Amino acid sequence: MADLSFDSSLVVRIDENGLTCEDVERRLAAVLEEQGYVKDTYAQAIVDREANFPTALDMSGLNVAIPHCDVTNVNKAAMCMGVLANPVDWHKMDEPDETCKVSVVCMLALTEAHAHLEMLQKVIAFVQDQELVAKVIDAKSADEAFALAESLIA
Repeated sequence: MADLSFDSSLVVRIDENGLTCEDVERRLAAVLEEQGYVKDTYAQAIVDREANFPTALDMSGLNVAIPHCDVTNVNKAAMCMGVLANPVDWHKMDEPDETCKVSVVCMLALTEAHAHLEMLQKVIAFVQDQELVAKVIDAKSADEAFALAESLIA
């Protein structure tokens, strides 16, 4: 997989109430766009893909979503992590008509089509460590959350 950028500037704590998954997607996509990782088509491509192929993983606990889209919308590979103080309803990957409450969003901006699968496996391993996910959610700063999640892309 090509080098993937992930640092504390790509970790966003979101404390607002009443957000939708689209609100969160657009917020994280804006961070990636501001830093030059993605094209201005990326946010809409994420929203469109999510509407047809939802990405929430229901772990019966602390749930995670992994929005991503076609590589044509990406300039440089990166991951932006949203840590939600107030979980957001998100459609499930395995049951698209059902939703679950998502607390962490790992938005992928990848430049190689096959890299999505590799990163998905890493994110699933992270999600399965519910203790680590809880620590990331409880982190008091983006730096602290990043330090905990940094191993995700190792």
